[in-house]
Amino acid sequence: MENLIDDDTTESLHGELALLRKNEGFIPRRLARTPVVDEVLRGALTDSYERLQHRFISAIHTLDVDEATLLLDIFALSSETQGVPTLKQRREIHGRRINRSIETVAAREDAALNHLHTRLVQGQYAQSPLVLHVPEMHGGIIYEHVAVRVRVVNRQWAGTWERYRFVNMVDELDFVTISRSYPALVTTPPGGDFKVNTRNVTGGTNWNDHFWHLNAAHTATEPMLREGAYDLRFAMAPDPDDSTSTQSITRACRALHERALLFSLQVKFDGEIPRSFWRYERVSQFAIPSSADEYNTCSLDAHQALTFRMRDVYGGLFSGFGWEWGEG
Repeated sequence: MENLIDDDTTESLHGELALLRKNEGFIPRRLARTPVVDEVLRGALTDSYERLQHRFISAIHTLDVDEATLLLDIFALSSETQGVPTLKQRREIHGRRINRSIETVAAREDAALNHLHTRLVQGQYAQSPLVLHVPEMHGGIIYEHVAVRVRVVNRQWAGTWERYRFVNMVDELDFVTISRSYPALVTTPPGGDFKVNTRNVTGGTNWNDHFWHLNAAHTATEPMLREGAYDLRFAMAPDPDDSTSTQSITRACRALHERALLFSLQVKFDGEIPRSFWRYERVSQFAIPSSADEYNTCSLDAHQALTFRMRDVYGGLFSGFGWEWGEG
């Protein structure tokens, strides 16, 4: 199946932190280029840059003194490095501070960024805008970004592509389980970091897809480490042996139990187009709307797709799109 999700559509918090330290560091123009960092720091659309900066500094100060001093310098947030235009110059300043070479400074950055990444994902710092006391996830993970892309061709489901960037919060985790209530052929991409084993449950009406983490050589399974960041991708296609696969599809949604800092869903229509569309967020299974009204109606974009993006999603409630086909 064609892959509809790539690095351009699913941002990485860790990658954006590494990007943000470059050039002039943490300044408004640079922050605007790192949407996941912005989302994690932002409590409301009206939050000023100064408030986001204060939250970022608050997260840095939860680290040990040496790492906090390092990150404040490389992000151009210390009094000695504010306004210094290049990362190399800021490394030189920090190197003089600790009497080390810029190579040594650079080598220490990855570990410090990893620790900062964990603080931001968990929301464990004084000024965090995230809800701090979310019940612990039964899977022991926090999603940075969940991206789901669904393709519908002439009323029928043609495939789904999903990507989960997540952090493991338990000591060791062998696999991640994602459940579904419809038959499908599930595959992971060649060269990916996971393999899938599918198990049928409850007499054929539900399935659990167990995604086992692979070692670096992709020759055997290997547990995921605590506070490690992982990237799970997979595709789902209609099962040719499923008698219901030719039925018209009328909705696409997800219910996330583990916390997701960002969740994006896109439904792309090829061929026939439905006559009406609606959107819903955080509703129970029994409250999913079955028609459009003045409050939930939405429309296709120029690419014949429905798209939304949410932040800080958890609790097992459903968010998604519904649509109605014309007669015929």
